[in-house]
Amino acid sequence: MPSISHYWKKSILYKYPIANLVMPRNRFQLILKFIHFNDNSQMPERNDPTYDRLYKIRPIVDHLFERFQSVYELRKDVCVDESLLLWKGRLIFRQYIPNKRSRFGIKLYLCCESDGELAGRGGYCYRFKIYTGKEDRAQEMRNVIPEDAQALSISEQTVVFMILPLLNKGYTVYMDNWYSSVRLYLYLLGKTHWHAELSDKREAFLPKLYRLSPLRTHQLCLS
Repeated sequence: MPSISHYWKKSILYKYPIANLVMPRNRFQLILKFIHFNDNSQMPERNDPTYDRLYKIRPIVDHLFERFQSVYELRKDVCVDESLLLWKGRLIFRQYIPNKRSRFGIKLYLCCESDGELAGRGGYCYRFKIYTGKEDRAQEMRNVIPEDAQALSISEQTVVFMILPLLNKGYTVYMDNWYSSVRLYLYLLGKTHWHAELSDKREAFLPKLYRLSPLRTHQLCLS
């Protein structure tokens, strides 16, 4: 819709009956204007080490983060990747990624259920992390991952954080080459099954042996 008010339009081009059934337009816009999820008077200053760019919506973000993990039990295949939530408004941590469908938006790291052997039945978001820029609160992630993962890089720690509740439970983790590294594979060895996928653009540079016979779980191809 071009704007929120269009959900209440009576024109056949924009008619959306559900909105009118729930509440009047003016009431919705009034609630939207004054709704708050956190106490602004307690918000840390920008120069405070505990400053959080998501402070105003932090309670609802944390609530969804916990609920997504408690209401559904994943199948054995999961995927760690990033996604771009379309957003063209003013936002200091808005990202521009030209190879994404949205291109402009809010970047999220996601751990989702993969299709695996049941094509078309995956996609459930199990864990997520909203990227808020270089000043992102990465320390929070380091506080919860195991001690033996502290020496990993940020991208490697992101994978560990995303699959933290799934370690040592027999899950198969899929990821692309941005997260992939031998050090990460060695860390995950014995904790999960993992499978790394390289992009099609790099396939021409792969050894002929790999292209003829793709790697299986826990196999490495070094050249």
